[in-house]
Amino acid sequence: MKWIIRVVVVLVVLIGAALWFGWSQLGSLVKLGIEKVTPPVVQAGVTVQQVKLSIFSGIGAIEGFEIGNPKGFTGPYAVRIGRVEVALNTKSVSTEKIVLQHIHINDPEINLEAGLGGTNLQHIANNAKSFASQQAAHSGKGEASQAAPAADSKPAKPINFQVNELLITGAKLSASVAGVVPGAEAKLTLPEIRLTNIGSDGAGISPAELTALIFSHISTEAAKASASGSLKNLLQGGAEKLNTGGVKEGLKGLFGK
Repeated sequence: MKWIIRVVVVLVVLIGAALWFGWSQLGSLVKLGIEKVTPPVVQAGVTVQQVKLSIFSGIGAIEGFEIGNPKGFTGPYAVRIGRVEVALNTKSVSTEKIVLQHIHINDPEINLEAGLGGTNLQHIANNAKSFASQQAAHSGKGEASQAAPAADSKPAKPINFQVNELLITGAKLSASVAGVVPGAEAKLTLPEIRLTNIGSDGAGISPAELTALIFSHISTEAAKASASGSLKNLLQGGAEKLNTGGVKEGLKGLFGK
C-alpha cells in the first residue's frame, strides 16, 4: 500500500510540475504568436517585449508592443504601445468564439507619416482589410470543398473574437513626411476611442478584421487632429519640400482639400 501511495504522490508532483511549466510559458507562447501572425496582416514588423496572462483569471497584459511602418515609409515605427490590458472570458476558450471582456490600450505613441498614396496608418488599415478579405474568400472555398474531405484531413477552425469593450486612451500623435520631415516635436493627444460589442453578432470578428477596425479608427482620429494647427503646417511644408504629387494628393485626401 505504501508504494502505491508513493507512486501516486510522485505522479501528482510530476503532473503539477508539467502544468506549472506550461502555464509559466503561456505568455511566451502568446508573444511568439503575436510576432509571427501579425506582420503578414499589417505588412510591417511587429515586436513585443513580454506578455503576462493568467490562465485562471483570464487577466493579462501585453507590454512593449510596437508596429513598424509598411513599405514606402521611413519612420522607425507607426505605433508604440507601452501596455495593453486584456481580460479574457476563460470559459469561451473552448468555444468557436473567444470572448474578450475588454482590451484597454493605454498611452500609445502614434506617428502619422504621409507618403505616396496616403498615410502609414491608412496603409496598415488597408493591408489588414485586404488580408481579412483574402482570408474570408479562402475560408469560403474551404467550406465548399468540405463536402468530401480527405479521410486524414481536418479543416482548420478560424479564430474569431468578441470584444465587449475596446478602449484607447491618452494616444499621443506626432506627424512626419516620408523622407523629408522627421517626427514632430509637438504632439497632440487624441480623443478617447471606445467601441463596444465588437463581433457580438454571428460568428464574431477575425484578428485581421479587428486589426483593421482599430487602425481605421486611429487613422480617422489622427487625420482629424492633423487637419488643423501646427501638424497640418508641418505636413504641408514637408510635401512642398518633397515636391511629389503622390504625397500632395495624399495630404489633400487627409485634410479634405
